[in-house]
Amino acid sequence: MEMYWIDFEALMPTYAIRIGTALLCGFLLGLEREHKNKPAGLRTIVLITVGSTVFMIVSESMPSLMSRMSFPLLWSEGITRVDPGRIAAQVVSGIGFLGAGSIIQARGAVHGLTTAAVIWVAAAIGLCIGIGYPLFAFALTLVVLVTLVVMEPLRNWVTRRGAKETIELLAPNDSLVMQRLLHALYEHDIQKKDVESHVDGKDLIRLRIVYYARGDAAYRLLNALSMIEGVRGTRHVET
Repeated sequence: MEMYWIDFEALMPTYAIRIGTALLCGFLLGLEREHKNKPAGLRTIVLITVGSTVFMIVSESMPSLMSRMSFPLLWSEGITRVDPGRIAAQVVSGIGFLGAGSIIQARGAVHGLTTAAVIWVAAAIGLCIGIGYPLFAFALTLVVLVTLVVMEPLRNWVTRRGAKETIELLAPNDSLVMQRLLHALYEHDIQKKDVESHVDGKDLIRLRIVYYARGDAAYRLLNALSMIEGVRGTRHVET
């Protein structure tokens, strides 16, 4: 037991660097997600990167540990029966449950897929750090951040190549209805600057939404709005 503790003390600086790098990479990715108010935010991404790093450290240490312990079924005649890649494989498959959870929380909207992809990449970065490539993992983190930040204006530009549509809504002046309405608009990437609103009478609010739709985006938005009780309106398309 003392021998194992001595080995741990010798490797502690290396492990500390790896876990510290995992914290930094997870913080950078999580901060971007938190800033955009996504389902998987700062704490979630940090825990994913640190957790996958620890799993990879344990996986990497298993063969060395088993070779010095009396487990004849796991190690015999210098041939290992412990596969260090099995833990990493379980991380890759298990992280899919978190990704699926973020999509379900977002009700299947497209932005939920991006959050799921960030979760998946965060786990990959953690595994990369755990195996001993922190610099490569940090560079990969920067690539992911550039993709998330720089691609956003490009995506908006591509989206605005679609048909210009105007939706005029009349909704009850009720906080619960307005919350459901704004949530539906947010899920379909309608920005605040695209929405104009003013009070119409005592019990109604009139909203005017101008946006650019591609494919079946307009159909999905109208379907979501029609599910909100008390909301009615008209749609205009400019080609």
